[in-house]
Amino acid sequence: MRLPSGVVATFLLAASASAFAQEEAARIETQDIYNRDLTPIEQQPLAAPVSDPELGDISVVLRQPRPKMFSFSTNQSLNFTSNAFLTQDNRESAFFWNGRVDASFVPYATRDFTPRLTFEQNWFRYDHVSELDFDSQSVLLDLKYDLTPDDRWFVDASYSFSRLYSQHPSIGEFYKFGLLNFSATHVMNLSQLPIYFAVTAGSYWRQGEPSTYDRISPYFSAAGIYSIARNVQFTAFLRPELQFYTNDPVKSSRKDLNLTVGSTLSWTPIHYVTVAATASYIGNFSTVGPRGYNVFTPSVVVAAAIAF
Repeated sequence: MRLPSGVVATFLLAASASAFAQEEAARIETQDIYNRDLTPIEQQPLAAPVSDPELGDISVVLRQPRPKMFSFSTNQSLNFTSNAFLTQDNRESAFFWNGRVDASFVPYATRDFTPRLTFEQNWFRYDHVSELDFDSQSVLLDLKYDLTPDDRWFVDASYSFSRLYSQHPSIGEFYKFGLLNFSATHVMNLSQLPIYFAVTAGSYWRQGEPSTYDRISPYFSAAGIYSIARNVQFTAFLRPELQFYTNDPVKSSRKDLNLTVGSTLSWTPIHYVTVAATASYIGNFSTVGPRGYNVFTPSVVVAAAIAF
């Protein structure tokens, strides 16, 4: 049995809080002020008879749904941050909007292997700290390999290139970086109950220009997903991440522990449309004291996708 689409969509929405924290931190760091795809997996493999002129009727035991070649999605969120500049002292709270659109292309796929090329555009707009407004563009090549036919064990390798640029002409493009990532994921359910657990272990290597925040980061993430009703899920998630900086100007041996914990309540009224409320706490604990911070971020998210 493959994973229900609602479980996958909810897991991806929960992970978006951590992804936002990484990109926003990059934006703030470089100014010296400081998962996918929402295309759900099909519900079930199909069993159907196949007719052969020599062998007669053949019952197909397992037929995998073919991934959609093209998919387009958008994610619109209204957020609050308790620490807009990610500082230890003199915290500034703010509301902000994050709009995202992306387009994905799957050139071909086998039963086990799915490559995907994605272009993504993000917009961030703050209410009273407009100096933080910025946009970002990224291109991602993702290679997913299923270790089991039911999609419960899989590995993922990806490389993305991103550029961040300010709305202020005096700043313009202020950061660009490449991110090489490898991870392994296992998803399981609790007996016959509508409760799922997802765990991921991986590591990424980030190289940017400027290179001040280049790092190698092993991470682990875990999520528990409870299907309250057919289209309603509650998710609790946890992501600890170690960050080994390779070119920090203050201390070359800088190490951080970045911890994200939170929860999400999501509703999927129709296929490919999800509404969610999420709240997360992010704490960054650094061997370079001034680089530590913590932030609380609740959000309301509307996500939609189309694929063919």
